[in-house]
Amino acid sequence: MTALKCSNCASPLDPAFKHCPHCGQSTTIHRFNIKHLIHEFLHAFTHTDKGALILLRDLVVRPSTVLREYIVEGKRKKYFNPFTLLLLVLGITVFMSSIFHPMQGSESVYKEQIALAKSEKKKAFMATMADKQAKLNEWLEKKMNLMVFITAPLMALGFWLVFKGKGYNYAEHLVAYLLLTCFLSLVSSLLFLPLLGILPSESKLWIGLANLLLQVIYICYAYKGFLKLNGFGDLFMVVIANILGTIFWFAVLMIFMLVYLIFL
Repeated sequence: MTALKCSNCASPLDPAFKHCPHCGQSTTIHRFNIKHLIHEFLHAFTHTDKGALILLRDLVVRPSTVLREYIVEGKRKKYFNPFTLLLLVLGITVFMSSIFHPMQGSESVYKEQIALAKSEKKKAFMATMADKQAKLNEWLEKKMNLMVFITAPLMALGFWLVFKGKGYNYAEHLVAYLLLTCFLSLVSSLLFLPLLGILPSESKLWIGLANLLLQVIYICYAYKGFLKLNGFGDLFMVVIANILGTIFWFAVLMIFMLVYLIFL
């Protein structure tokens, strides 16, 4: 009699097993078909216990519980993989950015300077800067997902520095921020990116501030339960951590943009 083995890790299996005790794969494996693919797709997003939509719902209504269970209590299997969810959300972000082009328009400052320039040399310089800014905006729109991955470590650094006394290391703050980013990036891609693309350039500052305000309120709400914060003073420190992380991000972004505009 041929010994039953797991098709994934080749570990020996008892015929009564429904899942491999070593890797967790189902012992019943069949060929792919369209019905199976549709089932797996819907199952991944709507599974009662740990679908992607369930995780998004929990990140909206009880983010602090998600953070504590996933990071502190080790309930990793309970939730849909947050890193996979973040990649899915960032895919939506890149798609929406390609439709609404939220970065376009910032090169208009250089175009205004061209009209005011009194010398041909200055006009040529401003025209070059406007062209570089337009190309940079186009690149940034295509790399919105990269911007999030750069932003997250910088924001997490701000939270770690402010809340070092709470006993959580930098990696744990990074995981917390990436989890919260799943919700924040989805709201940004479905609401704020279209507004940036549709409304005039003069409105972009206010849209950015509204996005930042939502971020601060949401993270205060999440971190209050995650770190068990009490009182206005503790919540104010969350605002400070947001500001500190934003300063880190803004500094890196400005350095990158200046290097690109001046030297490339």
